[in-house]
Amino acid sequence: MKKALILFLIAIIGHSSSAQEYCKFLPYYYNNSYGLANDKQEKIVEPKYKRLEIINEFSFALFDNVHCYNLSTGTYAKINQSENNSFVVIDKELFIFNSKLNTLISPFSNKKISLKIKYKFMYNQNFYDYKSKKSYDLIFASTIDNKKLFLKNNIALLPAITGKINFENYHLMSCTVDNFIRNIGIYILNNDKSITSYNYDGTQSFKINTTDFEKTTEYAIEFKESVHQKFVDFYGFESEFYPEFFSLSDMGMTNSGRFFNRFIDNIQLGDNYFLKKNNSNYILKGSKNIKSTDTEFDNIYHFYNSETLHYIKFTKISTQEEIQLFANHPKINPAILMCPKDVLLKFELLQ
Repeated sequence: MKKALILFLIAIIGHSSSAQEYCKFLPYYYNNSYGLANDKQEKIVEPKYKRLEIINEFSFALFDNVHCYNLSTGTYAKINQSENNSFVVIDKELFIFNSKLNTLISPFSNKKISLKIKYKFMYNQNFYDYKSKKSYDLIFASTIDNKKLFLKNNIALLPAITGKINFENYHLMSCTVDNFIRNIGIYILNNDKSITSYNYDGTQSFKINTTDFEKTTEYAIEFKESVHQKFVDFYGFESEFYPEFFSLSDMGMTNSGRFFNRFIDNIQLGDNYFLKKNNSNYILKGSKNIKSTDTEFDNIYHFYNSETLHYIKFTKISTQEEIQLFANHPKINPAILMCPKDVLLKFELLQ
């Protein structure tokens, strides 16, 4: 059980490409508080924080709305969070967007950027390019007139896609690719009623003309079957998740969270262990008998509020102590269990 649980934790997320940069630091939850560990299984910050916010796909961790850590370098900055603030990561540097002042300020370097266009909020949206096996962030910016701008991820904040787009006139395209559910592009309804599908960074596109429509209702524009092949040719891989229509309604289009490996029946863990899908959850399986004396895994893969707050939970039966360890994300290393060794030993997860 001990070895199986370790393998379960470190490999539940599957394998991303060799170009993937993994977090070198990661939060963990123990005894009702959050702490921080590194990839050497050392305790960097004692569990003492009550609230955690993950920023931009495990790029930064913000504890108790004040204490911020870079999950690549481990550097620390103190933040004065307010209701006027939102976070955006530009060229791997964290900035706080203040809607009242319309400025971007880095809490780590104190770099300040004054914005010419008045925005309500800004945030990162992550995309994946199947052909290069690399991820890329666009900056999504909402204007005070409720339009959306798609900006390049650099200090100049130049448009990645030209124009202001109405909220209801664009959708993200998500597919299962390379073991994870990922955003691969954006498709936008144009003024002439055609639809343009853009790649991960907005540099390439193709058009779905009105002649490619099967029919249009008050709720959706339905595509002809031939449009599927256009998606395959453009994005470079086959997928059953390519859209068959463009929704004209907000109903049913809300992003409910990317469950990453949720669609994979067997997640290989190594050393002859794997997770077998069981309805909406997973069961730990292996070629050897799996035993535990005082540690219980609840067989549930939790997703709490944000799609980045994905964790698995273990309970020490004798004391009812609990740990939650983040998993199932492309930026979490599948080869390292990032939790302090003393905690892992206590929960029988290390020998």
